[in-house]
Amino acid sequence: MAEEGRKVLNSKDINRVIARWYITTEMSLNYERMQSIAYTYALIPAFKKLYPNKEDMIPALKRHLELFNTNATAGGLILGTTLAMEEEKANNPESIPSESIVAVKTGLMGPVAALGDSFSAGTITTLFILASCSLAQSGSIAGFWLLLLGTMYTLGELIVFTKLTYTKGRTAIKDVLSSKLMTNIIEGANILGMAMMGALTATMVNLSVAITANFNEAALSVQEKIDSIMPGILPIGVLFIYYYLISRKRVSVAKLVFSTIILALICAAVGLF
Repeated sequence: MAEEGRKVLNSKDINRVIARWYITTEMSLNYERMQSIAYTYALIPAFKKLYPNKEDMIPALKRHLELFNTNATAGGLILGTTLAMEEEKANNPESIPSESIVAVKTGLMGPVAALGDSFSAGTITTLFILASCSLAQSGSIAGFWLLLLGTMYTLGELIVFTKLTYTKGRTAIKDVLSSKLMTNIIEGANILGMAMMGALTATMVNLSVAITANFNEAALSVQEKIDSIMPGILPIGVLFIYYYLISRKRVSVAKLVFSTIILALICAAVGLF
């Protein structure tokens, strides 16, 4: 039970903060302060309760307008911690210096982004998208529902992380990031993601050589000879080339898409593929 006169955030307040962050996290992304505008905007419902006086709210808003950038869903670990620290400061201004709140946010941006980008965005979300594309290509409406399920997963992750760290405080982040179980989950998800990538490449990437050669008055298919040596070598080769261009040469996905369309039209026109 909350102490009489103490300002305490309830579940509705936290849910409003989560909703604002989830919806606007990438909307105001800019090179100067990255996600800070969205982060500050998300905190406003909580600040209205914690700092009812405008004079007290202004410094709180200003300190969160400093540069901030992390993974959106795993960022709940920082969001919950911020809410807990701001609640404590609102009730006892001398207990936590403003600089400490900013320092905790800044110090956690990198580790939390690494967790979220590798596990949430780089593995789990990618698996949902790949599986949805496979179902959609076959004409199944289940692809849409699976993609929606993936969105619900990311939202659920944000809710759990935010409320966990708000309830347990700053120590919860250390427990999550250093947990052996979390390390094993990330490693297993990465292995599953690579296996899924290989399987879907073999089924969704279609590339065959249309050239035929006459040998002893018999038509010889170049593609049949390639398949007899190593089936699927062309699709997997395309995958590795694209991976190299994206990861090593930093070629944008948009450029690859347009280049692929143009190259496909040229090769089809000359009868190569």
